[in-house]
Amino acid sequence: MELKRIDNIWHFFATQNQLFLKKEIDTRVLYVFKKNKIKLLHAFNPSFTAHSNLSIGPENFEMAVETYAASQKRFGLPSPVNLQQRIFFPKELLVLSSRFSFVVEKDRFKNIRVTLEPFIPKTIKDTSSPINLICETLWSFRYFSNTIKN
Repeated sequence: MELKRIDNIWHFFATQNQLFLKKEIDTRVLYVFKKNKIKLLHAFNPSFTAHSNLSIGPENFEMAVETYAASQKRFGLPSPVNLQQRIFFPKELLVLSSRFSFVVEKDRFKNIRVTLEPFIPKTIKDTSSPINLICETLWSFRYFSNTIKN
């Protein structure tokens, strides 16, 4: 049931925003969108959907040179993260640490990629709001249309 809901949410975004959705099924299920040369990738294990992540970044992103991390707060307390990785950029995205653990990576060309874990799409609003926040903060555009109602 949960797999069908996740599939329906991504297909809904593809049709409402006129985007091409690439779907691959293997040991992991993979959904890929591309908009304005920004690639959105959602991957998860179909037998255990809590092992899922969402990556947003330029499609020409190379190997990460710098990494910034923020862990999800559990019971109001932040989880321990390596102190060398506690430096963070950009600060506007720290709001997401209440729902996700995330990693911001920067390559040698200063391209930035953000990975959220665990990312389990439940509703249209819960799915689009963190994606749009990241895209507005880093690239100044909304990935998914704001006129979508659930």
